[in-house]
Amino acid sequence: MFYDTIYRHNQALSPAGLETLPAALHALNAAVDDCRRAGKPIDRDAAVLLLIRNLADVADRDAPSANDLRLRCAEEHMAAIAAPALLDIAGNSVAGDPPAKRTFHYQARRALARLAEAIGLDPDDARINTAMGRDDDEGTTELRHADLSIRVVPRSFLPDSEITFNRCRAGEHAGQVHRAPIAELLDAPAFQRRLTASIGLGAPRLAAAA
Repeated sequence: MFYDTIYRHNQALSPAGLETLPAALHALNAAVDDCRRAGKPIDRDAAVLLLIRNLADVADRDAPSANDLRLRCAEEHMAAIAAPALLDIAGNSVAGDPPAKRTFHYQARRALARLAEAIGLDPDDARINTAMGRDDDEGTTELRHADLSIRVVPRSFLPDSEITFNRCRAGEHAGQVHRAPIAELLDAPAFQRRLTASIGLGAPRLAAAA
């Protein structure tokens, strides 16, 4: 059902009260929702375009220079890489939260790739895949090697057990399943010690078997 309203037009024509960035952004988002309800193209709606200009004016009014903003953005980008959201998301449900789910499993794949390299696995012999599942699933990311499987989930029923791993035989699961906390995904020496103590596999043996 499509229907139009006058809310976005009122705010676009009289933007009083939209002098702050949060207020201007909220008005723009509300206008986009109005357009969708009316079945009108957002990129040609006059009210939306006026509110975009108002948002740009508000953002530019007291902002630092574009160069300063780029420098700050680059610094924050590096900070996000240095402190991945993986650990913050772990332990929480990501079912029904697509951005958190995508972020967790993307970072889990990157962390598993770095871990595989650190413990001596040949990247050509280690496959890393994610099964995202349905919207109401948490999803699983797994590294599979001829001798080893490491699976990572956002949360587990048991504490400190977001990682499960076990021996493989010719790439198929074999042997007892062991558990580890998500923090060890980012601590290769700690995880290698756990591998050696639990299933007798360390970097030299894995590298030789690959």
